[in-house]
Amino acid sequence: MSLRIICFIVSGLVAFVPKGIAQDKKVKENCVFGKLQDVEITLSSVPDSVGAGGKPADIVAETKASQDGRWLRIDVPFQTKKKTTPELKFKFYLEGFEVIEAEEGGKTSEKFVILSGEAVYRDIPKGDKHFAGLFLPPGSVSRFSGTKSNGEMDWSEKKLNLRVEALEGGAPCEGVFDLMSEKEKGPSGRGGKKDPDWFKSSEAQEIPGGLLPIHETPFWPKDYKRYPQPKKP
Repeated sequence: MSLRIICFIVSGLVAFVPKGIAQDKKVKENCVFGKLQDVEITLSSVPDSVGAGGKPADIVAETKASQDGRWLRIDVPFQTKKKTTPELKFKFYLEGFEVIEAEEGGKTSEKFVILSGEAVYRDIPKGDKHFAGLFLPPGSVSRFSGTKSNGEMDWSEKKLNLRVEALEGGAPCEGVFDLMSEKEKGPSGRGGKKDPDWFKSSEAQEIPGGLLPIHETPFWPKDYKRYPQPKKP
């Protein structure tokens, strides 16, 4: 039998495979990120119920860098379509600028860094609006907000790049959350449609674990209702 006849027979058989069987390998979309405008990036003070009492804060030159200063809080919306999703992992990448102390007689400078971290949740019920959240401690806010005055406001005003990827059972979910995805490029000149791989830049130093899950912050357990059940390491 010639090769041409065999190819014709095979193609004919494929044409008659029921759609349900042909699409068995396609995973139904479950985890979907919310709208860009619904992300919440705020500089939040430690809850009064947590900050009151206990030992006094340490004495530092810049009071806003102490543990009772303002924490950067990033809450990214998402929805799930399954009745229960056993586990979801979210990987965050945040643009920052580390302040480099000047040597004697020199000038203070800054370098591009990527702050990263992971939030893992388990047994997530079906829902239209969940949040995945990570935090940047006050000391790190001071260290990575650049040299300009009140540089930390660039995060809360959504002027710096943020990317979040979701994984279900170790497999990437469809789509990512990219704060600058609708712009040609971000205000810093990075990200956007022209630079979607900004978080892989060879110019940047990644700071793994720079962003913390809620159970490593003073916002836990007060804000336990805000997120699905965290999975601790």
